Amino acid sequence: MNNIQIVNIDKRKDLNKFIEVPWMIYQNDPNWVPPLKLAVKELFKPKHPFFEVGEVELFLAYRGNEIVGRIGAIINHAHNKFWNDKVGFWGFFESIDDQEVSKALIEKAENYLKQKGMTSFRGPVNPSTNYECGLLHEGLQDPPQIMMTYNPDYYGKHFSSLGYEKVKDLLAYQIDLSFQMPEKITRIAARIEKSKKVTYRFINKKNWNNEVQLMLGIYNKAWQKNWGFIPMTEKEFIHTANDLKSVVDENLIMFVLVDGKEAGFIVCLPDFNQVFKKIPNGKLLPTGIFKLLRAKKYINRVRVITLGVMEEYRRMGLETLLYQKMHEQLKINKFEEAEMSWILEDNLNMNKPLLTMGAKPYKTYRIYEKTL
Repeated sequence: MNNIQIVNIDKRKDLNKFIEVPWMIYQNDPNWVPPLKLAVKELFKPKHPFFEVGEVELFLAYRGNEIVGRIGAIINHAHNKFWNDKVGFWGFFESIDDQEVSKALIEKAENYLKQKGMTSFRGPVNPSTNYECGLLHEGLQDPPQIMMTYNPDYYGKHFSSLGYEKVKDLLAYQIDLSFQMPEKITRIAARIEKSKKVTYRFINKKNWNNEVQLMLGIYNKAWQKNWGFIPMTEKEFIHTANDLKSVVDENLIMFVLVDGKEAGFIVCLPDFNQVFKKIPNGKLLPTGIFKLLRAKKYINRVRVITLGVMEEYRRMGLETLLYQKMHEQLKINKFEEAEMSWILEDNLNMNKPLLTMGAKPYKTYRIYEKTL
């Protein structure tokens, strides 16, 4: 294979080499947004809560002394227990445009997972569907929004040639926030808002720990029937929430309550990728932090990262109320554009209202699978 060698790295000694690979792959790509290296390192630390429910082996591809790609082989015990599966996952994939490099990386990860008793191979997930996931299949002409993936267009061709097929598409919708909410939605929202038992409120960061516990309870109930769902442990959810706390705007996270009990919520994040793009080396120090602070005021788009209502409160129109109130709030905060992502292609209850509002599915993220 053109003298390609795949090396299982020691996370303590060679993690920096693994983390640096994207800077080689995307050095001439104007749409790539470099991740913050500190955040990536944190994800691979043994103390990260993911490793209480999963394991990851990292591999580097060498041609001679030159690194030409990387991959992670992932076993998510929480997923396999919940779905009664033996799925092995792959993620953190990067490769130069060379089919032989991709093949060597994929086969190495496949063989590792076979030895662990896995019977199918699915990805990309980094390291699960609760984090960044999916291969950008359509919409490569636009930089990714916060916590969404990006990749060269040749990745999909490489995977297809190795026997991988689509198992699910994830959609990202885009909408200009100057739009007028359709009369049908405003009418339903107004009716719900008049109900004495339905109220709504923004989160309170001063009461952060309690708010996070409320969201965790709703999350693990509201999403449990969705394809690919993996219940999050308390430690994992709290860790993720605390990571996001610094970029969270209290006015962009809203609960809807029924009889005073939180029944669902919506979370929007300012697209800090518009800032991270100005920190090309992925380091906040020594100058990145100043670029971050200066550029925050130029963020003009937002990502709706999640919206969910517990099953027993559905068909009340609570989702409609959340859409209506958040649209008002985003306009007040002078955001110009919103992305709603990601949404399962066959989740009609989520897709239909977005299409009614005039949102357009402008990006498709694909999950691939192959039986081992």
